[in-house]
Amino acid sequence: MITRLTRYALAYPLWFYAAVGLGWSYGLTSAYQAAHRTGTAPASGLAVTAATIAVTFLLFRAVDDVRDLAYDRVQNPRRPLVTGAVRVRDLKTLFVLGVGVLLLFNAPRGLPVAGYAAVLGYLCLTLLVEWRWKWPDADRPLLHLPVNLPLQTLICLYVYLGSTRGQSEPPSGRDVAAALGFVLALTHLEFARRLVRDPAPHTRTYVHQLGVRDTARVTLALPFAAATLELAAVRPWFTGQAAGWLVLLSLPLPLVAAARFRRGAARWSVGLAVLYLLVSFASFAAIGLFDGR
Repeated sequence: MITRLTRYALAYPLWFYAAVGLGWSYGLTSAYQAAHRTGTAPASGLAVTAATIAVTFLLFRAVDDVRDLAYDRVQNPRRPLVTGAVRVRDLKTLFVLGVGVLLLFNAPRGLPVAGYAAVLGYLCLTLLVEWRWKWPDADRPLLHLPVNLPLQTLICLYVYLGSTRGQSEPPSGRDVAAALGFVLALTHLEFARRLVRDPAPHTRTYVHQLGVRDTARVTLALPFAAATLELAAVRPWFTGQAAGWLVLLSLPLPLVAAARFRRGAARWSVGLAVLYLLVSFASFAAIGLFDGR
């Protein structure tokens, strides 16, 4: 089983999960820090948060692969679970053991382990509802947004509880703005990777529900909404906080992607959407570095 799970993990972009873990941990913590000009969390705590988020994304991938097995047999026949490179029982074992290890990993940290337990509790609740009542319909991805966004917001809460301010103060409105801006930046990637001009009838894309034009509009609007919320959190127009303008650094990337799509590209550039997210992470971290000088 260990060999099968190793092959399973290597079949996916582990570098991206690691980048998301680092970006979510260091980037969002830096945004919280810049919002209040407070010290950041200890490096060891940030490393634990980053590793936890990276591994959690792999566990989410395992859950999705089990849940979407019938769909993947048609639409993604090269997925490891479809080809038989890994078994359903293997992925269930991976999830249970992974969750247990991550909870133990975070246990000495106090409040953050409670935040992570909330993430897992919400995930299990959504899986129970989906299994028992078959909701939301897997073929209507738009219905999944109100289910998935709270999960990402809870991960932002987990990150907040590991920050210096999170150890003693509840989240303020500016912290909420920073978290929601982060969630919208992630949602841009979710929309971008599903935006195809001429999708097959049974593919899971927002285009089937919103149409090509409106899906493209939402995809482009999300980064600007995210930047607006981040600006509201860090308030770079005040003296000494000019580094906050760095949140605008990533915005040309979705504009380029939109221009390409408008000129007739078959799909929105996933590469540019990933690059947008990575540049956003880097800009948040840079804000924290400048703010902490």
